[in-house]
Amino acid sequence: MSQHRVEIVRIESVAPHPNADTLGIVQVFGYFCCVRLADFAPGDLVAYIPPDSVVPATEQFAFLGADSENRRIRVRRLRGIYSQGLLVKAPEESVEGDDVMALLGIKHYEPPIPMTMGGENERPPAGFWPKYDVESWHRHKALFQEGETVYVTEKIHGTNARYVWLDNKMHVGSHTQWKREDETNLWWRALALNPWIKNWCVSHESALLFGEVFGQVQDLQYGAARNELFVRVFDIYESGRYWDVSELQATLEPEHRVPVLYEGPYSEVAARSLSMGQSTLAAHLREGCVIRSVPERSDPSVGRVQLKIVSDEYLAR
Repeated sequence: MSQHRVEIVRIESVAPHPNADTLGIVQVFGYFCCVRLADFAPGDLVAYIPPDSVVPATEQFAFLGADSENRRIRVRRLRGIYSQGLLVKAPEESVEGDDVMALLGIKHYEPPIPMTMGGENERPPAGFWPKYDVESWHRHKALFQEGETVYVTEKIHGTNARYVWLDNKMHVGSHTQWKREDETNLWWRALALNPWIKNWCVSHESALLFGEVFGQVQDLQYGAARNELFVRVFDIYESGRYWDVSELQATLEPEHRVPVLYEGPYSEVAARSLSMGQSTLAAHLREGCVIRSVPERSDPSVGRVQLKIVSDEYLAR
């Protein structure tokens, strides 16, 4: 499960900004934040607010302006340098490692789902069906070792979907809900437009497909025609475990899986580069990439060692 935190950290150093005398650059985990040199110094305790956080309309954040859209923290390019989040002074009595998200009234941004997409919910099928989330590479990149084998796929800009055949019935879910059958519902429409999904699920009863529905869904539309929806699978869960990469590759055609960008020895520099550039599926930018260890392994801090890098170009668009 992805953890959304506003963590208290101590500034170790402030590097000079190459193009602005009044600005400095602070590294927090794997992120870089541009700050005013007059406001921050090494040793300061600060709260790091990551991109896609929404701050409240309080006096503390009044400098962002009255427009609610400005209160959504984004990646911004300041004098040629990407600034990946916001630093503010730590609340009184907070200590390093504290999560002050609730204290500061900050929420994680969730894209609105139009009514035509949502539909009515229904009870989940019997059994345990996990919600799918992936932690940020910028926060946990130290989990990967230089040279270890990794599997890197393109992160597609759409909406999460779940599909499983169980008890002689197709069950369809969004990221957090299971959806009642409805031909106007996005996830059921995607199923109808991609009949290979049901065929696969019927042949693999109780195996849960996790995929991305995309096309006429978000602002990056991958060349989709009017009302066209695509689905690409990024994981399969069955009997309490996720399938290995080799199993997933063996059972699904390449055109039904998320595109593979790279498989081989890990490099931090290469990983960051793979998140950028053009999508392999369309003539527009790439949202980012997802990196998975091969063979799979786990870590107590995140569970499966699988991390996402959302492109700075995408976040700043």
